[in-house]
Amino acid sequence: MSNGVLIQAQMLIDEEQYDRAYEMLEKAYEKLKNDAEYLEKIALLAKTMEKTEEAAKYWEELVVVNPNALVGYAELLDVYENTNKYKYYITRAKYKILNEKVTQSIDDYKKAINNTQDEVEIVNARFLLAKAYEHVGKTQNAIDEYYAILEQKSDMAIYYKLADMYAEMGDRISAINVLERGVKAFPQVNELAEYLSALYLKEEQPEKALEYSRNSFSKAKALLVKGDNEEALQVLNSIEDKQNANLPALYAEYYFNKKDWEKCSEYIEQFKAIAPQNPLVYQMKALVCDANDDLYGYHFNMGKCYSYKQDYELALAEYLNAHRHDAKQSGAVKEIIKINEASGDKTSLMEFYEKLVRQEPDNPIALKGLGDVYADMYEFRNALEYYEKLVKVDSNNYEAYNKLGLCYEKIKNTKKAKECYEICISKAPLSPDIEKLKEKVEKMVVSDSPAGGEEDGLIDKIMKFFKK
Repeated sequence: MSNGVLIQAQMLIDEEQYDRAYEMLEKAYEKLKNDAEYLEKIALLAKTMEKTEEAAKYWEELVVVNPNALVGYAELLDVYENTNKYKYYITRAKYKILNEKVTQSIDDYKKAINNTQDEVEIVNARFLLAKAYEHVGKTQNAIDEYYAILEQKSDMAIYYKLADMYAEMGDRISAINVLERGVKAFPQVNELAEYLSALYLKEEQPEKALEYSRNSFSKAKALLVKGDNEEALQVLNSIEDKQNANLPALYAEYYFNKKDWEKCSEYIEQFKAIAPQNPLVYQMKALVCDANDDLYGYHFNMGKCYSYKQDYELALAEYLNAHRHDAKQSGAVKEIIKINEASGDKTSLMEFYEKLVRQEPDNPIALKGLGDVYADMYEFRNALEYYEKLVKVDSNNYEAYNKLGLCYEKIKNTKKAKECYEICISKAPLSPDIEKLKEKVEKMVVSDSPAGGEEDGLIDKIMKFFKK
């Protein structure tokens, strides 16, 4: 409907029948008031007809429907300049932000505050000013504005915001102070109290955490940290939500406190089954290993913990420590390989691929990895050794046959290259790449030279020259 109305209205405007066009657009208002194109059209027409108040109304509605409508803000600046200084400066600030001039918007928000006595308008301007300060990295200025808002209006969202900002800054004490104010202002809001309880736990103040705890999980956690294990167990046994991942985690902590490693490990596995990518799973495993003097297990599981936190530098350090404590275990080697593959550290990759091959001679990851590293270094004969082993281990790996063919082709053994390509084609699913490979194989000419295609290629000769 909108297109039809707008097209008809535009035809009337083109014929300078403004009254009829405006009447048509006004009748469509209820159905099209959330359509940005419609609002811009009727606002422009109202402006043309010098209907200043109506034009302002539609421009205001436009920037609500489409907050990125630059034309709306530009037009409102003209409307407000001599009529409403508060709205003028707010609008100018938003216009500057849309033009990526956030720093310049700050002064306008300050001027808006100074040009009104209305408390709601002041709070709104302060909030926008705080957001602008955050955007430009002036965190303390933003915090000051949020506190100024709380002086005028107790706002639960502001308490959350300030606590988050302090926590992100690492200032837990200030976060606790502001949340205590929030809990006093909104005693019925459990989420605020739970947030405060969690911060007290991080500060190792379980008594205070218990004071603000509003659910069984946080209460049990605080009791466990406090050392009241049996009371914590009673709380845990009373919890009905048996599928919550926190439940087996807390039971594991209870049995850890009791030094019952078997039951503790059993509940950690239950926790893992519900939340397999939760870093806490592996941190708990690490603590059990540490308690039992298993240094390999401790460092390996801490590596997994950091991996799931996506802190790969710390993860790599832990895996390397695990490997130093027990070089015979392949778990740490495999994890080191994963991280080095992602970072592209080929020197370290080769070292750990070779270690993995020694530990697991038929490991396809290590065989493919070594083949790829040597191929990237133009050492095609070395690459062949590992690709040959790979196809013996995984005879359906058509990509390995393709890589094998490429290596034979590089050392001028056309016969073997063609054989490998043909096996690749026979095993691979149809794809444009395989079709191209078929065309290539059909054009390949197998050499009948006595050398059997064993001469070094030019690149091999160059590489050998530089290695002398």
